[in-house]
Amino acid sequence: MGRRLSTTLLAVPCVVISLAAHADPQMLEVIQTASSVPLHCTSDGCAAELTSICLHEQRPTPTTGYPYSPHNPDALQVTGVRHDGRVVDLGAAGILKFAAARGFTAVKVRVPGPVIAKLGLASLSVYVANPLTLVPEKSVHTDTPLSEADIELGAGPMRVTATGIVDHDTDTKHASQVLARMIDVLPKGDKASTDLRAGVWNSAAAPHAEKVSAVGRTRAKTSYNRCYRQTRIGDKTLRGCLAEVHDAFVRDLNVKYWEAVKAGS
Repeated sequence: MGRRLSTTLLAVPCVVISLAAHADPQMLEVIQTASSVPLHCTSDGCAAELTSICLHEQRPTPTTGYPYSPHNPDALQVTGVRHDGRVVDLGAAGILKFAAARGFTAVKVRVPGPVIAKLGLASLSVYVANPLTLVPEKSVHTDTPLSEADIELGAGPMRVTATGIVDHDTDTKHASQVLARMIDVLPKGDKASTDLRAGVWNSAAAPHAEKVSAVGRTRAKTSYNRCYRQTRIGDKTLRGCLAEVHDAFVRDLNVKYWEAVKAGS
């Protein structure tokens, strides 16, 4: 698995390593979703956040917007509703675009506006039926690209190990996903309106919370209540607070994953 890092670096998974500044970033695993995720549409297209963890500790954390490609697109189910009300099943290939949203903890899945218009869609949702492996798109500026062996390792035994860790901690997985549904509908960078802040649990989280574990639902609701109180005054936004909690949950999962990898190496 390559040169071992120092104990300090191993304690914090998926850090940005200066020596690998010109290397391809980490492969990611998008966690299986408990329910279909609605994509929220603007004039530029439709998008949503999906929870992810990193698979290659010793590679750089992706920068926001770094593009990724699905290694196993059959793990996704894409459902569209046309303006006439007809429901259509769509293939992920050629429709969905993936990019890092916040380091390795979340990815944005997006369908560009022209694709939405061409297909005549009024709404769109994505269900991650099985863990999805994302491979970073190759950059001409890298001097340490991912090899085919790296990709096979990440998409094979490493993803299997990661999936086992994530599935063993269902409550954390579910809490993260419920938080992501609220993050999707809250404005980025600006304060949400009073009505949106107060109603975002019922409008965005509750429909998904019904399909997750009781503990995961409670953790998500407790986090929302705490963030709601903490962001009533000051510059910190509700979206920003929820994103911090979401990402902390994911880092906990990644720590467990890398401990398992080191124990088996």
